[in-house]
Amino acid sequence: MQEVAERKLAEAHSRYQALQDTIADTSPASEAYQRLMKESAALLPLSEGYQQLQRLQKEAQGLAELASGEGDSELAALAEEELAGLQQQVAELRESLLLALLPPDSSEDANVVLELRASVGGEWVAGFAEDLLDMYRSFAGEQGWRFEVLELKLAEYGGIKAANALVLESKSGDSGGIKSATALVSGPGAFGQLRWESGVHRVTMVPSNSQGKMQTGTTVVIALPEASEVEVSIADTDLRIETCRASGKGGQHVNTTDSAVRVVHLPTGIAVSCQNERSQGQNRSQALRVLRAKLYEMELQKHAREQSAQRKAAAGNANTNERIRSYNYQDGRVVDHRVGLSMSMDVPRFMEGGRLGEVIAAVKLAHQQQLLQEMLAEG
Repeated sequence: MQEVAERKLAEAHSRYQALQDTIADTSPASEAYQRLMKESAALLPLSEGYQQLQRLQKEAQGLAELASGEGDSELAALAEEELAGLQQQVAELRESLLLALLPPDSSEDANVVLELRASVGGEWVAGFAEDLLDMYRSFAGEQGWRFEVLELKLAEYGGIKAANALVLESKSGDSGGIKSATALVSGPGAFGQLRWESGVHRVTMVPSNSQGKMQTGTTVVIALPEASEVEVSIADTDLRIETCRASGKGGQHVNTTDSAVRVVHLPTGIAVSCQNERSQGQNRSQALRVLRAKLYEMELQKHAREQSAQRKAAAGNANTNERIRSYNYQDGRVVDHRVGLSMSMDVPRFMEGGRLGEVIAAVKLAHQQQLLQEMLAEG
């Protein structure tokens, strides 16, 4: 497999060199020139990295010869010690270069529609769902994203029963109120990060109303890439628009205005509601954004099934029958089951969002390494 890796890196280096000759013979005013320059810029780090890899491997070969020599034993010991560090450096550089060979995912920077739903465990799980929503709001703030709530359904016990939210790129640090958890995240790497939160989040704790008994519950999180109007076209004839008076807090406006909107996509039966904005037009626009994301996700799933189960997973689909992470309040432990990462810490501290990026990075790297192994296995 290492031979395959070296060959792919050598091919990228050769392609970069060939591009330089082609660019030199191409008019700078042509579209072809711009296209070639873009490809060349993408391959430059790979070409430079490959040349550095070649130098390190040559240096490692020289150290190996010294370490295995029959001459100066002290020099051989020093060479062997230095060789171990150099071999580690070579392995890390090779892996980073190979990861750069993976085809880019066009949805990495898409907005994210993030949905939360309290699931198994009774009404107290609604409080955990609200904690998760707080965590994502804090994480979004750290990333410079705006977190905008679309819809919120409150449980009778308190907390969140189901929620929709919108997260957009923002420099103003707008935190907003907590009302929903279908989050639309825009900005560099938005979907590329939150896509790994899709799945079942399990919580173990002693709820205040459980008479001291330990209980386990779950909340389902689904992260969908928001589709643009170009990617998903929705005919007006395929929609049924329903309006009603918004419920919940909001004063006189809520009680006197039919501003809440429910949009039903007739071909699929998917329904989306929004009542967060003050006008029907605004709520209709927000509801269509969520609907478009859901339809786009359906197309991603269809395409993934046609390709393979692995491609389906790579498209960011959530398997709600499989837990991805556990939060044990009693033992002070958070475990991500996909990568076996266990963090011993106060769970409420973790829910502040500061360590979430660390977990996401580990999960993303594991996924990339899996794709890399598949790429190398295919030759």
